Amino acid sequence: MSLLTKAILQNSLVVTAAESKDIVNKAIRLHGLSPVAAAALGRSLTMAALMAAQFKQPSDYLTATVKGDGELGTITVCADGCGHVKGCVDNPVVQIYFNGDGHLDVGKAVGKNGSITVIKDIGLKQPYVGTSQLVSGEIAADFAYYFASSEQKPCGIALGVGLQKGRCVSAGGVFLEVLPQCDDAIISRAEEIMRGMQDASVYFRDAQPRQVIEKFFGELQPQFTEERQIGYKCNCGKRKIKGIVKGLGYDEASAIVREVGKLEVCCHFCGKKYCFTQQDLDKLFKR
Repeated sequence: MSLLTKAILQNSLVVTAAESKDIVNKAIRLHGLSPVAAAALGRSLTMAALMAAQFKQPSDYLTATVKGDGELGTITVCADGCGHVKGCVDNPVVQIYFNGDGHLDVGKAVGKNGSITVIKDIGLKQPYVGTSQLVSGEIAADFAYYFASSEQKPCGIALGVGLQKGRCVSAGGVFLEVLPQCDDAIISRAEEIMRGMQDASVYFRDAQPRQVIEKFFGELQPQFTEERQIGYKCNCGKRKIKGIVKGLGYDEASAIVREVGKLEVCCHFCGKKYCFTQQDLDKLFKR
């Protein structure tokens, strides 16, 4: 399991840090991710965990999609109030891109033209839906712009995934939120600190989230308020899949069974397959 820690800085800022190596490695195993796909989806999964740390109830839920014009296609990530995340990407084996510094060019693989959409179901009559355009395709800057433009919440975000020989060796992220009436001097200092966290994965290689917060924000006297485990967990199940099959209708589902011998539904998030025979369909539709 990975770990997430939250702290308040001088009653003016909230900083949340998450170490997410195990989450990224599970995503790599489930989806057979190429390095650049692992970096993009790993950053997005980490961001989902950081965002879900704001939830008040275990049943609160969010879905975020990053849809650019690059070869990766759409990235989809989900998270709940229990610290569970899951995600997938349209093209998990897209070729490797490198930028001028020799690092994986996530921005090129994602694409700079497109949008982020966030749907939050937090117990209100209708889910909250926010959207904004992409600004870089590098994920962190795109989510920072989303919060500033769609939710009117200034923040700082640093995300990183370190890979070696097809495995994640370090991953993590930091999410800095500005509280109302925060002093301008504190905001300026926090911005300086965040600018120094260019490759977040480096800082989580040999440190837990609490240590990262203490290292970078110690001068702002962090008061730690929460620490919890987070992990990759898919909540698919027979009941949900039955709902999908019902959506097809009896005639269409039966036609598929007649043609190929069975109806098979595969979960995009974990790869688990659910098979239905004609007898299963008759029972499901009460025929």
